[in-house]
Amino acid sequence: MKKVFGGLLLLIAIISCKKEPQTLDIQPPDFFYKKTKQNLPKDSTVFYLNILKKIPYKQLSDSLQAEYAFTSFRFYLDLHDYDSAIERLIFATSFTKEKIRNSREVLYFRALKDMYLRRKNDYLNAAGVNEKMKQLLDSTDYRNRAYVHSFNQQIQRALGKTEEALLANEQSIRLFLKAKDTANYLIFTLDQAAILTDMSKYAEAQKELDKVFPYESFLITRTKYQLYGTEGFIYTNKKQYRKALNSYKKALLYSKQLNSTIGLERLTNTYLNIANTYLKLHDYEKSKTYIDSVFTTGMQYMSFTDQQEALRAKLEITYKQREGFEKVIPQLDSLFSFLQKNSDKRINNELQVLKEAFDNERNLQEEKNRAEVKSLKLQRNQYFLIALLLILIVLVILVINFYKQRRFSMEKQNFLLQQRLLRSQMNPHFVFNSLSVLKQGVEQNKEQYTKYIVKLSRLLRTVFDNSTKDNVLLEDELQSLEDYIELQKFRFPNRFDYTIENTITTENELFIPPMLLQPFVENAIIHGFGKLPTKGVLHIYLSKQKKWITYVVKDNGVGMKNTLLKNKSSMYLIDQFLFKMTGKRIAITNTEDTTGTQIEIKIPYTEL
Repeated sequence: MKKVFGGLLLLIAIISCKKEPQTLDIQPPDFFYKKTKQNLPKDSTVFYLNILKKIPYKQLSDSLQAEYAFTSFRFYLDLHDYDSAIERLIFATSFTKEKIRNSREVLYFRALKDMYLRRKNDYLNAAGVNEKMKQLLDSTDYRNRAYVHSFNQQIQRALGKTEEALLANEQSIRLFLKAKDTANYLIFTLDQAAILTDMSKYAEAQKELDKVFPYESFLITRTKYQLYGTEGFIYTNKKQYRKALNSYKKALLYSKQLNSTIGLERLTNTYLNIANTYLKLHDYEKSKTYIDSVFTTGMQYMSFTDQQEALRAKLEITYKQREGFEKVIPQLDSLFSFLQKNSDKRINNELQVLKEAFDNERNLQEEKNRAEVKSLKLQRNQYFLIALLLILIVLVILVINFYKQRRFSMEKQNFLLQQRLLRSQMNPHFVFNSLSVLKQGVEQNKEQYTKYIVKLSRLLRTVFDNSTKDNVLLEDELQSLEDYIELQKFRFPNRFDYTIENTITTENELFIPPMLLQPFVENAIIHGFGKLPTKGVLHIYLSKQKKWITYVVKDNGVGMKNTLLKNKSSMYLIDQFLFKMTGKRIAITNTEDTTGTQIEIKIPYTEL
């Protein structure tokens, strides 16, 4: 009997030991974080990242899960895997529900919005994270609320909205003063000078800069870089290029002292500024030296806009040095490839944002519906029937009003997203076709390539300048269209003739949304005249009505069916955009003998 009893006790002890939770034998987050500071080779980075993946996150506290996720983000960033880095930051910020509790949570949000803006060029998601951070911050956290406004300033400035950027930066400065943060007050005073320079208010910009110079000896290296970079920016806009060079070269010395990823961003940006300044001074050899330094340091450290500018500058230097078409063609290929790659990324990002917006809205509605049902059940158990009926009536009115407002908000958001998606697709599409036309023309007719390099340069500059604008001058849009048609005639000299008849006469300037005209002309030239046995004739006619400009494209090509509109992605997007703006759809008319097409669209305009 004693043996049996002893055996039972042993069995109970074994079972108890099996059920006892195991102690986790893992390194603390600080151990891995220090590794990210040691410039590890790729193999070692992957090694430590794999260790982090094996950590049993669900057994840890929320704060530890967030900290390990943030450390994983650092490794992914070193590997340039930006999508995985963003996914880890989203996980880290998911534990902040109602209020930001400490500086580490602020760091997660700031890193996430910087990743969206700097690495993905995704303004929508960056602005969304910034707005969420603003809602979660305490009203007395002046310093971090100042950072929220400063990030909004960066987005507005990137979109070319200088007035909004100036207002956001002024709010940042006021909050930094409230927080008694002198260092950041000086930094954002420099930003104020840069924005005023964008607005051509050079005297005011210089006054802001003069507020900072007395404190130069107290500034950290990064702020000294910004001081001289801003001074160079002001001199550049005032066309004082020699002074600008002196300032940029001082900024270059400080940027070389910054040994982080941010330092590399500053370094490539300064190289680009110096290269462009030498270009304006017609010193092409020195300009080429610095633009080569941009590519040697790494294009991945630059923003999308600066990458475009670097490629354009390299193309212009090659042309100015008269190195011949065999040197120009690789530059065209590089620019073509870069634009195509970034166009695909931007379109996919916009589509992903649109999908996430719908998913989030649906989940929000489902959660609200479940909460309302639960609330109604509780009220039914707690209140008398008459009180319940009165509450139900009030709830119904509130719900109807809420859903009306939400529906209006969703429609407005969807409209803005579709408009941005249209522009992100149309701008690169226009440039791609122009590059293709020029490249083939150059290879066939070397003697005339200089003339068309000039046309392409003008066309590229116009497209880049208009990439963030909601409206452009009608005359500029027609000039770009005519440049495109001339490039097509260079490609197909005997395929067609054209006329542009503009009957609009007004002393005021007219502005229209950009990139709406070219797809219809392209369709006529490529598809309408492609199989035509005779020479094609293209006629473009513009007239002005009270609310819109009527734009007619008429050709004698092979004809086009209305049902084909849905198969032409750019035309379909334009059709959807114009219908929301004017209530009018694209009208496609074929002639009686089945040859020839007339396309008529109504374009909204503003008049100044």
